[in-house]
Amino acid sequence: MIDIHTHILPGIDDGSPDLDTSLRMARIAYEEGITQMIATPHFISMEKEDRKDVIIERVKELNDAIMQNGINLKVYPGEEIFLTPDIPDRYVHGDVFTLADTGRYLLIELPIMSFPEYVFDVIYRLNVMGVRTIIAHPERNKIINQNIDRAGDLIEAGALMQINSLSLFGVFGRESKNTAQKLYKKGMINFIATDCHTAGGRSPRMARLYDIINKKDLFKYTETNPSYIFAGENLPLEEKAPEEGKNKTSIIKNLFSLFKGEREAKDET
Repeated sequence: MIDIHTHILPGIDDGSPDLDTSLRMARIAYEEGITQMIATPHFISMEKEDRKDVIIERVKELNDAIMQNGINLKVYPGEEIFLTPDIPDRYVHGDVFTLADTGRYLLIELPIMSFPEYVFDVIYRLNVMGVRTIIAHPERNKIINQNIDRAGDLIEAGALMQINSLSLFGVFGRESKNTAQKLYKKGMINFIATDCHTAGGRSPRMARLYDIINKKDLFKYTETNPSYIFAGENLPLEEKAPEEGKNKTSIIKNLFSLFKGEREAKDET
């Protein structure tokens, strides 16, 4: 399996505090069936901004240590970017990491207690530049907990959805678990990742998903879809739209056509 959202880099954010913890997390991940991870330390504009060269060096050091300890796991660079209005500008200036550094996908975190309307402008502007937005753990947002149509609105705007395996296990409470289950059952997700922070309660656990998610869907959300990120390719759109809201399929396809056209134009220059 491929884990696209982790805080396994040591000593860089509120995740792993040291190399020993990171190695224990890596071993747990491998034992759970995870063979590839994207390290996504927090990025908060004007507040917490790690230099990209620092992240690359930390990833290299961690991969070297993982290999020396005989763990069959590879870590790639990325970031979990807290939602702010300037994200598209920060992308243009090269300040933020796309997932696996392929230039195609940004992992964006909503505030837990609010739902800023400017998120739609951020998604649209990134789409126009050929970058897809992946919303990290929407099931943890209190507004989406109260009204799942808000997740549908994000999908309509062109965003993709990543839920946490630990949410499905109940680690973040009943509300997050129920919302994650609803998002899955309604076909409103694209990825499942761990969002691991520790080698304890928030360790990189995925194996229990086999008891919760059917194998075909699990393969799709943890292997097939993440493979598009690593390849730097466009994730194909679903034919079936979420049940909530308007006719999202046609709207998303229009946005995708815009995204594809802009990307192709950019690639030709």
